[in-house]
Amino acid sequence: MTVMEFLIRSMVHPGVDSPYFFKGRVITQSCIVIIFIVFMMVPSVCSGLPSGLIQSHQEPITISVSQPTHESVIWIDVVPPHVPVIGKVTTLSGIKDIFVTRGGEIVSCGCETKFACSVPVSAGMNSITVIATDNLGNRVEKTLNVTVHIGLPPPPAIHVSGKVHTREGIPVPDACVKFESVLELDNKPLSVSNLTGADGNYSIINAAGYRQTVIVLKDGYLPYKREVVFESQMNNLDLVIEPIQNTVPGFDLLVCVPAFIAALLIFYPKKR
Repeated sequence: MTVMEFLIRSMVHPGVDSPYFFKGRVITQSCIVIIFIVFMMVPSVCSGLPSGLIQSHQEPITISVSQPTHESVIWIDVVPPHVPVIGKVTTLSGIKDIFVTRGGEIVSCGCETKFACSVPVSAGMNSITVIATDNLGNRVEKTLNVTVHIGLPPPPAIHVSGKVHTREGIPVPDACVKFESVLELDNKPLSVSNLTGADGNYSIINAAGYRQTVIVLKDGYLPYKREVVFESQMNNLDLVIEPIQNTVPGFDLLVCVPAFIAALLIFYPKKR
């Protein structure tokens, strides 16, 4: 006799013999009614639960990729070129496998929550797809686009600001400040230039590389040229230039000295 059959017969025929699991207990009709109602409500309550709690195969699975980032630009100087793919898979059911695909090639990344694997790439645009499957068969994938350049990465761009002034601290406006990199493009050095403001301040943006030749040109001032090796991308550098000393036209040192000697010979009285 099932529990449900016993409950029904107990309500219809009080005093019926209980099955073995009710022996020694006294169950009133009111208790039987309550138990019957509870049994009837259980299916309704369970039907209102979230589907994820009833059917575990619908549990969520997600992928997060920390490296590389989407639409990133990567320089690689190793042949054949590879890109490290690093990330994490989140699931409650355990991981069955993780694969990374790129251009028809498939790389296994194991079955751990955190994954890292090296994926072969080629120059240009590459679509990298990470695919993860949990132990219940749920599958998720994420695609990243990266641009790959083969060769040494370009040098960092530096920014330099400062003031051009004389030794006396007088600012020099409208001076041309030029930064030339040791790197060349089309057999010409990469250079950036700018003019000083009324206060003598200048700003150089996106100069290529840490090693620069600094040149300052200004009418009425001696040309300035100096090689500087910077240590960071943001820098401050004040530059000191010297004005050209004014002389009377035609009366420089080579002319004045002979003229002075001749004057002495003419006007100095001879001894008799």
